Amino acid sequence: MNIKILSNATTASIKNAHPVPRGATHFCFTEGRRNPVVDKIENLDTLAGCSGRLEYGKVEFEGRGRHAKIKAFTVFSTASTRAPRATPEPPAPEAPMVLAASRPKGTKLNRIMGFSACAVAKALGKAGVKHDEAASIFLAHGITMPKASLSVQLGFGRNPAAWERHGKPAELTDSQIAELRAGAVA
Repeated sequence: MNIKILSNATTASIKNAHPVPRGATHFCFTEGRRNPVVDKIENLDTLAGCSGRLEYGKVEFEGRGRHAKIKAFTVFSTASTRAPRATPEPPAPEAPMVLAASRPKGTKLNRIMGFSACAVAKALGKAGVKHDEAASIFLAHGITMPKASLSVQLGFGRNPAAWERHGKPAELTDSQIAELRAGAVA
């Protein structure tokens, strides 16, 4: 676009008069038969008092640092700045969750004896069960828990002061804990 820039123009006033397309990082200014000037958009105020052709785009450099040479200048169309943004479509409704046939209807995953896996891990920690045995108990019930998470939950079970902040252990009887230990994978 051929433009005439006032002598007291600032970068902001030039951007307002000639909007920068999205993604453009540099400008190319050509005045008459002179060589074009390519510079960063933040330096638009250097064009104050000039008239010529202004194009916005992106530059590819060859090399690095202050001795880098301009390899290519890709011009961005200014028509794309005036196009309205497309509004995102609402997400499609999710398909209903299908329960696996192997577990009874109404039960939730990661439950042992009606308690959450974390509460059971705390109860095992309270009972003095070590990590390897606790991991085999969880594996026997089809529950996978990262080693760090299981270790933390076992530690919370051993420390009654942590129960207030992190939840109480499952209320398992000694016979239930013995049953869990007996059913563990060796």
